[in-house]
Amino acid sequence: MKRGARGAVLHLNSKTSLYRGFTILRLPRKKPYNRQRYQITHEGHYYGIDFALAEACKTIDRIINADLFIIH
Repeated sequence: MKRGARGAVLHLNSKTSLYRGFTILRLPRKKPYNRQRYQITHEGHYYGIDFALAEACKTIDRIINADLFIIH
C-alpha cells in the first residue's frame, strides 16, 4: 500500500486499486500506445485514462479538490 499526502492506494489485486473511493484499473498494453494505462472510475462513471498510477492519483485529487466531484 502506497501512502501519499491525501491517502493510501489500496491494491486489491494485480489489476485493481482503490484511491479515495475511486477505482483505478490497470489496462493491458495494446497498440497504438504500447504503454501501461490506468483507467479511473467511480460508481460506474468514467473519469479518464492516465499512463502512470501516480498520474491517476493526481487526477483524482484534482477532481476532488476542484469541487468537481461530491463524495456522498
